[in-house]
Amino acid sequence: MSELYRLVYASKNLFQGTDAELTATVSQILAASQRNNDRSDVTGALMFNAGAFAQVLEGPRRGVEETFERIQCDDRHGDVTVLQCGPTEARSFANWSMAFVGQSAQGQAKFNQIASESGFDLSRMDGDAVFAMLHELVLEEEGLPTSLAIAPSIKPTNARPPVGLDVEQLRAEITQLRPDAAAMPMTTPADDKQRGEIVEAERRSSLASDVKCSSQGATAAALSILKAALADERQRTNDLRTEIDALQIALASSEDQLDAMRIERDRWAVRAGLLATAMAQEASDVQNLNFRAESAEAHPNTQLGLEGAARVLAA
Repeated sequence: MSELYRLVYASKNLFQGTDAELTATVSQILAASQRNNDRSDVTGALMFNAGAFAQVLEGPRRGVEETFERIQCDDRHGDVTVLQCGPTEARSFANWSMAFVGQSAQGQAKFNQIASESGFDLSRMDGDAVFAMLHELVLEEEGLPTSLAIAPSIKPTNARPPVGLDVEQLRAEITQLRPDAAAMPMTTPADDKQRGEIVEAERRSSLASDVKCSSQGATAAALSILKAALADERQRTNDLRTEIDALQIALASSEDQLDAMRIERDRWAVRAGLLATAMAQEASDVQNLNFRAESAEAHPNTQLGLEGAARVLAA
């Protein structure tokens, strides 16, 4: 892994079949993509409609190129067109070996708009727009809120209200609020009981409504906490993936430097071998000359005889 690389492409969808066959094909594509991408350390997102595919691939350059080569050999793709490619500093789909975001009507509408803006010409599609669309759809797929509201505190609801109703106290309170109530005709105990039952029923209904609202509030608070935890976990995963990518790039760079040093070392070893051979040959030549000189001094007549014979032969 020498560097992080991103490639955005679009292609014509050449698959022809029923909805059931299309669903099965999508499952096969995703399963194969996730299996291969895990090995290649490639992440990204895919969507397609009846007319075209759009996909983002990101990861080590070799993994991205190998994945793209497999796509070009797939007979379900036609007119495969690269919209954007090049090094990138960090992943945008770190949590997805291959996210499929082509199911929502909103996603299809966005894809159709980009296609129509290009005149349905793949070569004129805006790579930045396709990338931004897929990234936005993946964030929507994850369900991450743009801003997390503070979760309301959950109050205990185990306090039990009084069950009985003090009719006399209620009558006194009504008299204080409505002075004309004192002039109202006296009611019988049966009437008081009936009114008390009505008031108690209303109070119980109000209490049940309060409990329901409290339960809904607790559920919303719990969901908010879970979403915040999910967002935090995904951010940590993304940060770790970015750190791993940086370490892999540094390691690859070190390995490249080590390979270069090894090549240079081997080159100097060859040069040293040649130099040693030349020096040995030079020493051998010098030794032979010395030997011949010593032989000439020790046997001058022999040397002259040999030289005379050589002249005779030459004549």
